[in-house]
Amino acid sequence: MTFQNILLVFHIVFVSVVFSADIDFPLICDKGYRVSSINRAKTAYSLLGSLTVECEQIALAESTNCAPQQSVPKCTGLLEGCTGNTWLGGFHVYLLENTTQAAVLDPVCCSSPSVQIDAGSCINDQLNTGTRDFSHSIVADLVYRGWQCWHQYDLKRTLVDLLWKTEICPFSSTDFPVITRKTECEECSCECGIEQCSNGASPVRVIHKKLLLPCACDCTCSFKCL
Repeated sequence: MTFQNILLVFHIVFVSVVFSADIDFPLICDKGYRVSSINRAKTAYSLLGSLTVECEQIALAESTNCAPQQSVPKCTGLLEGCTGNTWLGGFHVYLLENTTQAAVLDPVCCSSPSVQIDAGSCINDQLNTGTRDFSHSIVADLVYRGWQCWHQYDLKRTLVDLLWKTEICPFSSTDFPVITRKTECEECSCECGIEQCSNGASPVRVIHKKLLLPCACDCTCSFKCL
């Protein structure tokens, strides 16, 4: 079998696994919002933990277009996700391994004529390490854009987690210029839903934040038990 045929077989098997898996949930911001924070918190009832996405508005909903990628990320370490003048507006989540709860985060990318991304000033940052909790956030004048991921296996060759690295880029918006709050303002913290589902696990959450001057914060929350 040639190398090209091996790659083709791997791709077919991977895609069939993804699309035969349950789609657990969407973690998608409302139109016009960017993902500003991605968190995963473990409990005694979940091996990898429940995900929370926080969102902040950077464009008007009516001028924003959002769409999933044409194919699910292959997680080979190549740069995927959003490109050009688009930003990360959330994920579709595909469970790949039931036992360990390893899942692919499939980016949803958004664009608006009012938002300009400075592609020449992007940086890359690692989101997580294998099977660990993580909390990653960006400041008000940045967006998540590109996406890289890798499979992590244990000694038995069981998929235990996916590792994610993201491209982070500066942006400007004519609809919602960045709000500069006073340095003495406390961080905007939003409580969201119940702490524990009936099965013992934490719910997945999407939180929308609006920063208000001088130090106020408005939050709306949606959550789901899986």
